[in-house]
Amino acid sequence: ATMLYNAGYHIYTTVDLDMQEIVDSVYLDASNFDYPSKKGTPLASAITVVDPYTGDVKAVAGGVGPKTANRELSLATSRRACGSAIKPVSVYAPAIDYEVVGPGSVIDDYPVRVNDSGTGGYPRNSNGRYQGPKTVAYGVQFSTNTISSRTLQKLGYAQSFEFMQNNLGFQLNVNDIDLAPLAMGGLTYGVTTMEMAAAYGAFVNRGTYIEPHLITRIESNDHKETVIDNTIPKSWPAMKETTAYLMNKLLRRVVTSGTGGDAAFSGMTIAGKTGTTTDNCDRYFAGYTPYYSAAVWMGYKDKPEKIFVKHGENPSAVVWKLVME
Repeated sequence: ATMLYNAGYHIYTTVDLDMQEIVDSVYLDASNFDYPSKKGTPLASAITVVDPYTGDVKAVAGGVGPKTANRELSLATSRRACGSAIKPVSVYAPAIDYEVVGPGSVIDDYPVRVNDSGTGGYPRNSNGRYQGPKTVAYGVQFSTNTISSRTLQKLGYAQSFEFMQNNLGFQLNVNDIDLAPLAMGGLTYGVTTMEMAAAYGAFVNRGTYIEPHLITRIESNDHKETVIDNTIPKSWPAMKETTAYLMNKLLRRVVTSGTGGDAAFSGMTIAGKTGTTTDNCDRYFAGYTPYYSAAVWMGYKDKPEKIFVKHGENPSAVVWKLVME
């Protein structure tokens, strides 16, 4: 503290000012987040944009509208529910990597559990239907909960959990070694947009994960001493290159002809995955172009309430597109 207040440091960050300006222009415009709850609570949101080849965090928004206080809660680094956006990193990437399934594997779209009477099933799909044998590719494209759950059961909960923690840099709670957290995103503490943007970045970076960071270097005031040096960030192979290639194909289909259409814009290859939690209390989109990876969370800041959308769109994918385009 003495050094900080009296001598000073030179702190070099990764933020790209032009990109940060774009993020700010979207996040300062409240009309992009015009989904007040029934009680009139304004919608909150956060985004992190990462360079998947360096781990540099290029731009961040931790809330909607002008900043009102210093050191207030940043939603970009807060843990929030991501719903089905977890499936590629918790289920499909590890299952393909460990050769448990391939994109063409057929999985039964049928409840994992049914009541004794044979009625009612768990998990439910968002469309309310079960359609029998479908491919893994179909399950990703249309975010089918039964297919991610059955794939997870084949993979094993512990393997899924370890893949997320060890390979893709997530911080999880041991209570998350279960069906609902890993197959549908009902994690104890949720994920940060920074964790998600970095994890999805491994798909476009040929399977190599790079730890996201905001600071490149910190030097003493006289430049003689380097206090922190992130110029060569920590990175490791998270999955086989073939796994990353197949995940790219699967996640491109989500945007071209699946649940992620709201993120699409012309002239750019886009891949990603939507997420919705129970009763539409959180909406999510994590995705990437060949240049950048970004994750967007939307919900209500203090207490979960239902998000009412106007035309069935995913508002997080809409904002992702506004920023990335």
